[in-house]
Amino acid sequence: MPVWQWCLVKYGKKTALFWGTAVFIPTLFTLLYIPGNPYAVYPITILGGVGISVAFLLPWSMLPDVVDDFTLKTGTRREAIFYSFYVFFTKFAAGISLGLSTLSLEAAGYVTGACSQSDVVGFTLRMLVAPAPIVFIIISLLFLWSYPITEERRRHTKVALEHKRDKARGQGQPGALESSLEGSTKV
Repeated sequence: MPVWQWCLVKYGKKTALFWGTAVFIPTLFTLLYIPGNPYAVYPITILGGVGISVAFLLPWSMLPDVVDDFTLKTGTRREAIFYSFYVFFTKFAAGISLGLSTLSLEAAGYVTGACSQSDVVGFTLRMLVAPAPIVFIIISLLFLWSYPITEERRRHTKVALEHKRDKARGQGQPGALESSLEGSTKV
């Protein structure tokens, strides 16, 4: 993670997440072609862990930026909704992928508890481990590319919110922060 922390500081969250997730693609592709050789799988899996760690950790650091951007635009804070949606859809996607994987293996003839499986099951497992995730990672990278909160915009949002909070504190009224945030739609 220190490498990604350095990338995060130097290049920004969006870029670090993009390249960290992209590192995972060659790892998955390589796993397709080296079945059965644990000495080759270990270093590749370590590299994959470096990439996947970014995909699990960095979105959590980007979520507060989304909440702040929303707050600046609307004047209201809705952290619970954003965090709930993020957790719900993460779990929903995991459930869908597990269900589709199970159905695929069943269609391939997977036998629970059997010591050996057919070649079709082995092929299906390889497809579930590499090409399918690669396609979904590429789709997610396309969505990430269009993510509008850049480092410059994040800094601008932070400064604008601090200015509004200082202004609200200067008024010394309860609820002044909420009223000072209302109507702010410039970003």
